[in-house]
Amino acid sequence: MASWMVHLRVAWQLYRQLDIECINEFVLGNIAPDSGVPTEDGTGFIPDASISHFRSIDDNGIKNIHENLFIEQYLTPKCCSSYTKKEYSFFLGYLTHLLTDKLWAEEIVYPAKEKYNALFFSDRDLFWRTIKKDWYDLDFMYLKSNPSFEAFRIYRENKNIKNTYVDFFSETAFEERRQFIIDFYAKGVTNIVEHNTYLSREDLDIFVTSAASKITDQILALEQNNNDEHFLS
Repeated sequence: MASWMVHLRVAWQLYRQLDIECINEFVLGNIAPDSGVPTEDGTGFIPDASISHFRSIDDNGIKNIHENLFIEQYLTPKCCSSYTKKEYSFFLGYLTHLLTDKLWAEEIVYPAKEKYNALFFSDRDLFWRTIKKDWYDLDFMYLKSNPSFEAFRIYRENKNIKNTYVDFFSETAFEERRQFIIDFYAKGVTNIVEHNTYLSREDLDIFVTSAASKITDQILALEQNNNDEHFLS
C-alpha cells in the first residue's frame, strides 16, 4: 500500500526511537511483505495479500489488515523467546510494514478517494495510476534531495539475502525484490523532474513522523505485554 521509500523512512525513524538491535534485518522486514511475484495476468501477486499482509476485503471492498493475526503467529512471548536478535528485528520490521500500510490506508488513501470521488467511481484504474504515480514521484524527489538516505543505503547494500523467516515466500524472494526496487528507484531518480503532487511533500513528511510515533507506541505496548506475560508464566 505505502511506497517502499515511505516504509524505509518510517523504519529509520523507528530505529532512532526504539532499541532496534539489528538494523539490516529490521530494514529488510520493513520491505519483506512486498516480495510477492506478480501473477501472469498482472492483477495480483503470489502469495496473495491475504497471506503476505494478513489482509481481508469486506463486503464494501474495503481492505483490512489484521496485524493481530501476524502477532499471534510470529510475535507471541513464546516465539520471541526463541528468536535470535536478527530474527526478532526482522519480525518487528514486518509488523511495522503492516502497521504503516494500515495507517497509510486510513490517512492517505481514504482521503484521496474522498477528494477525487468522481474519478474513483468513474475510472478506478485511472484513479490508482494517478495517485500511485504521485507517490512514487515523491519518492524519487525525496531520494534526489537525500541521496545518502541511510535506510535505503542499508537496504541497497544488504546483498544476497536469503529468506529463512517465513514459509510463504521463496528463499530467493527478498533478494529478487531488492534488486527490482534498487533498479526502480535508480531509474526514477534519474528521470524525475520536480513538480507539484496532489499529496504535498509537507503532508507526506507529517505522515511519516506521525506514523512512526504511533507505531512506536504500539511496539512498546506489545513488548511490555509480552514481558508481563513471560514474567507471569
